[in-house]
Amino acid sequence: MADDSVAALVTAIRQGEVARFSEVVRLFDRAVRAVVARSVRDPDGRDELVQQTFYLGFRRLDTLAAPERLRAWLLAIARNRVRDYHRRRAREARLELARPSEVRPPLATWIWEEVDALAAPLALVLRLRYQQGCTYAETAARLDVSVATVRGRLYEARRALRRRLKEEQR
Repeated sequence: MADDSVAALVTAIRQGEVARFSEVVRLFDRAVRAVVARSVRDPDGRDELVQQTFYLGFRRLDTLAAPERLRAWLLAIARNRVRDYHRRRAREARLELARPSEVRPPLATWIWEEVDALAAPLALVLRLRYQQGCTYAETAARLDVSVATVRGRLYEARRALRRRLKEEQR
């Protein structure tokens, strides 16, 4: 797609034609997936990072200074999401190694109490994915929704849980 066409697409989305963002996803999905796939082997992790990239791209589209550079901007977001993903995993691994095994809480039962305090659809999708170990596809089948809906709910559920835990730390 030509730079002027991309700029026109961005302008249309900024002016309220938000449904046209699906064109952005269609145009740049393969490139974003390639950036993520270079360093993330977990298929669910890759899907999550791709979804986060487009979500952040949509949310921050107004900050894009040069609309014709949309592809490069989305790929930079993807690289940043991958970098954050690896940092988070490394930090979690360090914390796990640093914590003596006898001090560990019993299989994080407290976190499920926090999950239960979330809205029911968010709590359910977290339980299916992380407690029962269902894949995205299995979770979608159990809830009778699309895999994209599962991804979105998981993203929102994790964000809500993070906010809740941050509030409790204060």
